[in-house]
Amino acid sequence: MRSPLPQPLPLARERSAAVLGHSMSRPVILVHDWRTTEAALQAARADGTSPILITPEGAASFYGAGYLGALQERAETEFPDVAFELIVDCGDAPGHALACLRAGVKRISMSEPNDKIADIARQMGAELVRRPT
Repeated sequence: MRSPLPQPLPLARERSAAVLGHSMSRPVILVHDWRTTEAALQAARADGTSPILITPEGAASFYGAGYLGALQERAETEFPDVAFELIVDCGDAPGHALACLRAGVKRISMSEPNDKIADIARQMGAELVRRPT
């Protein structure tokens, strides 16, 4: 049996998943923890949508790469029928971005473009993307 993800930090419990906007008809949803991720994916399954899930700005620095990699893995395992993207925000920290890539995160964003991190991400089958607004 899969062990549950660690409990989120208190900052992550401010509110549930909130729809921030749409990216070419895909809802963009802010997620803070497994509870909000699960709710967003259940709603997407029911609505037949393909959401873009984003973490709070700088999330890699306070959640940690391991938690975020496990969050993505659990979402993929429990919702294989939902086409979603999880974008982990790494702020301005290349070290956090690299740690997230090593933890299996497929899409990261940074506050400033970083060609070296983008190249490393591509080599790992991942990508550095712009954070949706």
